[in-house]
Amino acid sequence: MPEVIKVLAIDDEDTVQSILTAFLSRFLSEKGFKSEIKTLTDPVQGLFELSTNGNQYKVIMLDVRLPKLTGDEIYNSLIHVNPELLDRVIFVTGYPDDLTDRFSKQTLNVLRKPFRYQHFVEQVNLVLKL
Repeated sequence: MPEVIKVLAIDDEDTVQSILTAFLSRFLSEKGFKSEIKTLTDPVQGLFELSTNGNQYKVIMLDVRLPKLTGDEIYNSLIHVNPELLDRVIFVTGYPDDLTDRFSKQTLNVLRKPFRYQHFVEQVNLVLKL
């Protein structure tokens, strides 16, 4: 029975969520894993999910520019509450400078929009250490 890799994707754009889900399913299937992908459009729900169930996710895909609560605010809360999750986060953004300025002391995994499958694979490989 293949290992199940649980992924959380927080992004307010349905199109991006669809692409992330398709790419994750394809990539994990190619690697011999089964995928379980939870997608959320509401960043407040995302933060709650990470606070209560974050340890079950091997990969956390996080948009930066979200309504109500930004991805970097979610990440900042993880620094203080769940620091063991930080190396599982892949930021998905068209604005990587927003992150490098704010988190200059952190090593960040950033998937820059628009992205191709190969760039996606490189980031997921880094997080899963495959």
